[in-house]
Amino acid sequence: MKRLLWLVLLLPGSPLWARDKKFQGYVMNPAEFQDVHSYCIDTHNLPVDQVKVIERFVSDASKPKGLLARLPWHRLPACPGGGRHAIVRFEFPHNRPASNGYDMKGALLVFRPGAPSPIYETQAMPIRSFFIDSRDKLKTEVLERDALDSVVRVLVHDWRHLQ
Repeated sequence: MKRLLWLVLLLPGSPLWARDKKFQGYVMNPAEFQDVHSYCIDTHNLPVDQVKVIERFVSDASKPKGLLARLPWHRLPACPGGGRHAIVRFEFPHNRPASNGYDMKGALLVFRPGAPSPIYETQAMPIRSFFIDSRDKLKTEVLERDALDSVVRVLVHDWRHLQ
């Protein structure tokens, strides 16, 4: 009985319960996340095609009525080495084409310069198409853009709930 009582008392503090119900992503460090005022986008490890999709998306989403304009963050043109800004990374973990379609996932991570682990991340948002061949470059770009839209919406939602 004592063990059950300890389990009940300790479980809410465990990482299994760390995700707040009002958040759609994972806020690992709320204080650091709230302190973000400027950001840059790190694309150094992505293929050129994905970098172009990200640049077009960020350009459109940064316009006055765009998704990124809903954040009070100022975008830096490049990622400087130090400072108090955030580094935003987008990822597109692709799954192998299946017989009934093509799966792609989009994820967004926010880091502080020099930090090995993110202060915020979205879960991998699946985007599925039943009509796309993975070799179709234009349609793959459409899926990547949809994935970017999904993860940025989660970021904006979580930022608002943290404030």
